[in-house]
Amino acid sequence: MQNDARRAEILSTLAKSQKPISATTLAAAYHVSRQSIVGDIALLRASGADIIATSRGYLLAAASRQPLLKKTIA
Repeated sequence: MQNDARRAEILSTLAKSQKPISATTLAAAYHVSRQSIVGDIALLRASGADIIATSRGYLLAAASRQPLLKKTIA
């Protein structure tokens, strides 16, 4: 898997998750080193992805994951 494709998949995986995912878990899923994942996350954040680093792993910010809701009160 190429680097750009892996980063897109990481972003997709984080968007689908409700809980943090560790760099070790992502590394095992994509068959790369943990350090490669850390670098990928840094590049994604630099390109504007709203990724939060927690003590348990990475999480996409809630505002980025949830679509905006529009409510109409009659």
